[in-house]
Amino acid sequence: MSFPRNMLFSSYYRIKKLSSQVLGIISFVMLKISTPILLVLLLLIGTYELYLRLTSGYFTPLIYTFKDNIGFVYDHFAAPNVVNAFGFVDKDRNPNINDRKRVLIVGDSFVSGTSLAEQIERDLNKAIPEEHFEVIPMGFPGIGLGNMYSFVEQYGLLFKPVAVVAIFNSSTLANNSRLLESIKLGSHPDHSMRLFFEEDNGQCHKMPIDSNFQQYFLKELPARQSNTLYTEIDNFLKSTIGRLYVFSWLNDIVMSRDQYAFLSRDNEFAYRYYQLRSTPSFNQQLSDWLFPADLDINNMFWISTEELPVVFRSALNSTKCAFIEFNKLASANDFKFIVAISDDCSAQNSLQKSEFQYRSDKTQRHFIDQGYKNKVVTIAEETRTKYIDLFNAFKINQDAFHQYQNIHWNEEGIKIAAFSISKYIVSTLSINQTP
Repeated sequence: MSFPRNMLFSSYYRIKKLSSQVLGIISFVMLKISTPILLVLLLLIGTYELYLRLTSGYFTPLIYTFKDNIGFVYDHFAAPNVVNAFGFVDKDRNPNINDRKRVLIVGDSFVSGTSLAEQIERDLNKAIPEEHFEVIPMGFPGIGLGNMYSFVEQYGLLFKPVAVVAIFNSSTLANNSRLLESIKLGSHPDHSMRLFFEEDNGQCHKMPIDSNFQQYFLKELPARQSNTLYTEIDNFLKSTIGRLYVFSWLNDIVMSRDQYAFLSRDNEFAYRYYQLRSTPSFNQQLSDWLFPADLDINNMFWISTEELPVVFRSALNSTKCAFIEFNKLASANDFKFIVAISDDCSAQNSLQKSEFQYRSDKTQRHFIDQGYKNKVVTIAEETRTKYIDLFNAFKINQDAFHQYQNIHWNEEGIKIAAFSISKYIVSTLSINQTP
């Protein structure tokens, strides 16, 4: 028995119409249910975003720019309410006002965008209100002493400071080496985008910034042919909500759950490492460092000085030269140069310890307690550089004063560091405190 074609088509369209109506009803109900849930979710996210902006150490990424003889600073014109005319995350400063004592705080992300300078200023003026201290931060993430020197030489001297304090943390030794920095950042060692100091036959030399550094970048690791679902999701989130503090918070949670997150850039660094080893002069300095089957750029400085590979011993010599040049600048311009050694140079957090243990398994390199700080102190004493060791102020409960699994101080940690630094400044300047 066969059905007429028009009857079949009629049944088909009735079923299709009924299905559309059912789907419409379902969609309407789902929209009615999901809209309040979505609004509540957006409200919760917005509230937590505001909370993080008021209380956390996160920040909205800023645009940076390159300046000859300075290096990288932030772009004032892109964020004039956040970045001053000098390119630092700070309020506007007038070097022509002479009714106060100026102290410069120079450093990397321990200084840039933090409340450290503000807190030191508050402590100094509380201790000696009649002196009218102004504490000026000059910082940019990831820099070493060479960049700090250029900040002071080009901008800081305009303020006629009585003291310059350099914050020295457990990344600074590596940041003082142009070869190690090339591995981290991809710039060519002979065409650096930052100022470095190096020792050659007992003499210190300034390695100037090459304004054409971009023409000499090392080759980048070839991109993967196909992205994973994870990278696709990560890229989508970065492009849509990457500027939100909530995104940084979620990213930190994900990274903290990954016990091998510290390996994430090994392939990239190794690719640059082997490029440099193809050049005979660089190979001579890198040949006894078996990266990536060895300790990484920062962890290596925790072993004994005698066991350090050549490139890391050179980094110590570069640091020594930087101290010497800073002291010369201080003497010529009548200010005190002080190095504040952060507590993370004396003790590692649990994540750092697990990384050291993982990386040292193959080479059996031995961790030395306070090994990093001891190297900095030795250099400071050899060069007669004034320094303050901040570890004693933190050692009672170090983890409580840092961002989670991070070397950076939280707000309570900043207050502790600022108080110790301000006391040292007062004693160094030989100023009598108000009773």
